[in-house]
Amino acid sequence: MKDIDEMTDTTELLKKGIKKQLESTIVTLQLIHQYEECPKNISKMLYNQIGVLVFCNEELDKLFKYLNFLDGLIDYIS
Repeated sequence: MKDIDEMTDTTELLKKGIKKQLESTIVTLQLIHQYEECPKNISKMLYNQIGVLVFCNEELDKLFKYLNFLDGLIDYIS
């Protein structure tokens, strides 16, 4: 049973790490996008990329929620 607990801990660490890295990337791109000397064409690309990353972040939240629900359901059945 210890192996399953270790896997769960690792999975949670991965989830948190992915979320933190994604959020950090979003903030970094926002800072570059808001920089006065950022060229317009790059600013437009960054704006689109930021939007996609925010969408991905929201979808990850949903996915992690469903995975937690599924894990709970599997534990209940076992």
